[in-house]
Amino acid sequence: MNKIQKIGASVLTLALLGSLLAGCMSGTKEADKGAGTAPAPAPLKDEALTDTPVMTDPINLTFYKFYVGLTDKEFDQYFVQPLKKKYPNVTLTLVNSGLTGPLSPENILLAGVEPDLIFTSNYSFSIFKNLKLNQNLNSYLEKTKFDLNRFDPAIVESLKKYNDDGIYAIPFSNNLAALFYNKDIFDRFGVEYPKEQSTWDEILALHKKLVKNDGGVQYRGIVPPVAKQFGDQMALSYADNSTKKATLETDQWKKAISLYKQFYEIPGMIEGDKLPTDNKTFFEEQSTAMYTNWADTALANLTKLNDNGTPMNWDMTTYPSFSDAKGIGRRVDFHLMMMSATSKHKDLVFDIMRYMTNETIQLDMTKNARMTALNNEEIKKQYAQAFKIMEGKNLAAALKFKSAGVKPSDFDAPISGVVNKAGYDVANNKTDVNTALRTAQEEANKIIAEEAAKK
Repeated sequence: MNKIQKIGASVLTLALLGSLLAGCMSGTKEADKGAGTAPAPAPLKDEALTDTPVMTDPINLTFYKFYVGLTDKEFDQYFVQPLKKKYPNVTLTLVNSGLTGPLSPENILLAGVEPDLIFTSNYSFSIFKNLKLNQNLNSYLEKTKFDLNRFDPAIVESLKKYNDDGIYAIPFSNNLAALFYNKDIFDRFGVEYPKEQSTWDEILALHKKLVKNDGGVQYRGIVPPVAKQFGDQMALSYADNSTKKATLETDQWKKAISLYKQFYEIPGMIEGDKLPTDNKTFFEEQSTAMYTNWADTALANLTKLNDNGTPMNWDMTTYPSFSDAKGIGRRVDFHLMMMSATSKHKDLVFDIMRYMTNETIQLDMTKNARMTALNNEEIKKQYAQAFKIMEGKNLAAALKFKSAGVKPSDFDAPISGVVNKAGYDVANNKTDVNTALRTAQEEANKIIAEEAAKK
């Protein structure tokens, strides 16, 4: 259920939606503290801010969190508490929404709620762009001499591609993807561990050696990421804004879906007519050897296993890449802040967004497994150091990647679901790759026509 909750100077309470947006709903539980010491970062150099609050009268700002992972602890730790120090007069009212419902982006103004600061991911950017809910920040960037070069270059490059007329968001955090693996399963079958910067072909070869039924347990090498992620990793487009047509019937999308299918062709991968799930088989059952997803999600689950007395013997390494693009990991996926076009406190909202990028906050959240959006290697090396389970793990290997770029359209969010369905049907032998992509193209074009008709 959607809830609106006011966060004041007292205890923060927040009910989060349980649904996840593939590739975006990254958010960590409280870490198991007490990790070993890590190299100290360079002295912090925060973005220069105004010393005096823009306003001193009591102000309520609406913080609209849309379909993105941010736990109640994180909201309090990275937004509420820091802002108390800079703006004791400001109270954040948090509005939490999923894709649908009375507080969805399409309905929020009708519900009488006017957001001030929008917190979401780059995957959802087009939704707010199409609704004209996000404010162009060019004048604010120029007025404050805000330096975008402080941020990861892949993030800045992608931000520039979402709009032709400037910047509409400030980065907050960057999702880190890695390959996690269960050493005991590899040891059980005498298979070598995945190496640093493995290709998908090499991971597929390991996978084939590990799909076995042993002692009544069905083991698997890996449950691959959803089909769209293979396309995203190649920076494939979903649609063309100029022609208002989908772009799914291509050789590159065929390559992506075909690779996805190969992981399911080994006997034993599919039981009945349902594909296995990565979280259940890797963490709960500990019957899958490898896991590729967001690191903070993995660390939260691995910490839970420790707490429950069923720890895993694990390590991590670089996210797999394509053989013709070695070292290129998942598509850049970051959480961002947008100023709402409806806000009556725009100068204040922009100053708050700037404040959230200061290195003190960015270091704190990085240590707690929410990777900084800043282009600061010393901070990145501190990733998840608040987690005891990170002691002795190969974080250095996990950081040896470059994010894939983006070719965004205004229709990426709905069309990505169509691509995942195509992959699912192919993997489950309901159709072939060509037919699946043709059907997906047709469905995507209908979605585009429907969206275009709303404008």
